[in-house]
Amino acid sequence: MFTEAPSWLARSPRIRKVVIKIWRAFLRVQRATLANAVLVARRPDDCVLAVNSSTGFGLPTLELNGWKTVGKQVQEWVDRISRQPSAPKLRAVDGTPSGEGVTFLYSTHLEGPLSGENYTWLEAELAPSAFCERDRRLLLLGSDG
Repeated sequence: MFTEAPSWLARSPRIRKVVIKIWRAFLRVQRATLANAVLVARRPDDCVLAVNSSTGFGLPTLELNGWKTVGKQVQEWVDRISRQPSAPKLRAVDGTPSGEGVTFLYSTHLEGPLSGENYTWLEAELAPSAFCERDRRLLLLGSDG
């Protein structure tokens, strides 16, 4: 970055510090637009939570905000979905900082009624066939044991 910088930038530590701070903020915003969290939620009877959309079923996905911690965002999301407290666990980080982005895979056990009409419980044996290839892979990564 600094190999092509003007000489006045290299001579001034104060300006260099401001430029680096702005550059880091820019990179953080860029990463924030390329990250999401996927939740593998199960009931005690082993049913899997799915989102019902016009294209079919999928795992619940949250687009992340780069200015907040990932764990806090996921916990708030789970609290909005379920009326009973549940602690999501990070299972995997999938992908690299690129055009496709990074996926933080969390799993949790939920009980009780859900908030939101587009959520559906699928039987554990049938869930993999209802999901696309990406979600099937994430379902396997997020499984216990």
